[in-house]
Amino acid sequence: MKNRLKEIRDFFGYSRTERNGILALFILLMITIAFNILLPFIIKPNKTDFSEFKERILAFEKRQAEIEDSLNNVRSNKASYTTAKKIKLTPIYFNPNKLPAEKWKSMGLKDWQIEVIKNYEQKGGKFYQPEDLAKMYSISQEEFDILEPYIRIARIDEPENEDILEPFQFDPNNVLEDDLLSMGLKENLVNNIINYREKGGKFYTKEDFRKLYTITDEEYAALEPFIIFEKDSNQIEVKTIKFADTLLVDINAADTLDLQQLKGIGPAFSKRIVKYRQLLGGFYNKKQILEVYGMDNSRYDGIKDHIYVNDDSFQKIDVNKASIKEMIKHPYIEFYVAKSIVTHRNEVGYIKDLEEIKNIRLIYEELYQKIIPYLTIN
Repeated sequence: MKNRLKEIRDFFGYSRTERNGILALFILLMITIAFNILLPFIIKPNKTDFSEFKERILAFEKRQAEIEDSLNNVRSNKASYTTAKKIKLTPIYFNPNKLPAEKWKSMGLKDWQIEVIKNYEQKGGKFYQPEDLAKMYSISQEEFDILEPYIRIARIDEPENEDILEPFQFDPNNVLEDDLLSMGLKENLVNNIINYREKGGKFYTKEDFRKLYTITDEEYAALEPFIIFEKDSNQIEVKTIKFADTLLVDINAADTLDLQQLKGIGPAFSKRIVKYRQLLGGFYNKKQILEVYGMDNSRYDGIKDHIYVNDDSFQKIDVNKASIKEMIKHPYIEFYVAKSIVTHRNEVGYIKDLEEIKNIRLIYEELYQKIIPYLTIN
């Protein structure tokens, strides 16, 4: 047993040499710890200036943000261009209240969109301001942006004067649809007249016109004195105007009465010319009068030698200041063309030369030549 205890004691015991070695290691460890603690107080490290490096990082981050913004603009423009290709609307000036479905369809709206609008009207709904149309879930924001400049709604405090007629002499067998509407006739009556003629019907007497089932006694009484027929001996005496060879009319300054001095231009046509002139801001070429609804080459040939334009009398659009809404009021500038001009202006700053317009997406040479007389830079 003693031998066993001795073996255990010898196994866990240390010799003198081993104890001295352990002591030396302990002292060396303590010196190392003390050195590490005291070293920062003995040797002070040099401070490195990272300000230039930080500035480079900030400049790099700023550049990355600019690149991202540029990419977003490209994506946005691409999306707009794609939307422009998808949305094909051809709006005209209109009042959305009780507008016939055919008119909505002619502007490019789909049947299901028109059905939603008509259901809204049948339930007593009414559009009091253009923004009310945007609330229809069937009309997208892009479609509303295109339609909005063409919406015409009378103010609530203004009478709509639906029953007031402004007739002028007309032959019911050949009067134009637009002329009938300009007199104030309701659309269903006008459609009835046109449909009757297209089916081969003809009015021989005023009583024939009275037999139209959609015309009221009041409407007939107002129109009857103005109804004439080419071979009607009882027709109202028509005052004729002798057209002198020296007659010249500035179509940018003429009022409706001045225009009626021209051969083939009556009250309705003169109103149309003035209205289109106001939309354009004035004519820069007398041939533009051919763009007026109903004007044909034969009528133009009869008046071309008696009309002229004053080149300085039409309004211009400042492409550095005009908004999209202001631009699209012009008949030649569509919504996405105006948007492209504004986008280009925002990217490059002020447009210094109108030649830059040629480089804008969606503007082709023919359109450029057409709109350039109406553009200016300030």
